[in-house]
Amino acid sequence: MDKKGGIFSGKLSKKSQVTIFILIAILIFAVLVVIFYPRIKVFFAPTEPVSYVEECIKPEVESIIEKVSIQGGSSKPSLYLAYQGNNVEYLCYTNLYYKTCVMQQPMLKQHIEREIKDYVEGKAKSCIQGLKDEMERRGYSVSSSYQGTDVQIVPNNINIIINAKVILTKEGTQSFNKFEVRKRSEFYDLVMLTTSILNLETRFGTAESTTYMFYYPDIRVEKLAQGDGSKVYILTNKGTEEKFMFATRSLSWPGGYKLRL
Repeated sequence: MDKKGGIFSGKLSKKSQVTIFILIAILIFAVLVVIFYPRIKVFFAPTEPVSYVEECIKPEVESIIEKVSIQGGSSKPSLYLAYQGNNVEYLCYTNLYYKTCVMQQPMLKQHIEREIKDYVEGKAKSCIQGLKDEMERRGYSVSSSYQGTDVQIVPNNINIIINAKVILTKEGTQSFNKFEVRKRSEFYDLVMLTTSILNLETRFGTAESTTYMFYYPDIRVEKLAQGDGSKVYILTNKGTEEKFMFATRSLSWPGGYKLRL
């Protein structure tokens, strides 16, 4: 047959080869999907258990953060000032006049992390049990063991790490050793600034709020004097509106002392 016009011409042959390769590739892909589809489903499923745990624990995390942020870092303050319906913990305190205060929570960040951990631990355990029950309803064989929860307050985030070994089996196996929930937050900066203020309170009996706002323009610092010589500090991130509130009593004078000078 004429090589120039026949079906075996060079130009037509290349097009035919490309078409054949495409058809073969589609056919192979279709066969692989039919054969391995259950395994593909299992491979991409891990995000679902992670999302389940995250949605389960999130309300509890938000609740405790809101509570400790207006109570000086404690869920149940023991030494506190009643202020606008809140029990605001004294983070630096003395009951003496003319004396600077003594730090009550020298490891403030670690203290708040423990408060959050203790509050959410029970819920974290129930979330793992809830995940087990839900996946068993979906036909999975589930092995799970809860091993505790850790909390980390770090720049830009509050991390909740739920240490739990979960193994899901159904036409394949998925394994999890932990579930990490990250809450976007500027809480770290508020806690660090609080620590700085407390150091000044212990040394000089007060801290100048306007100076802090000059160096930290994203944070509003309010210092509110109370009648008994106490002070309430309210730190607010201007962008997120996150707050941290605490009380101090340092270098106080008896009532009317200044009038007698």
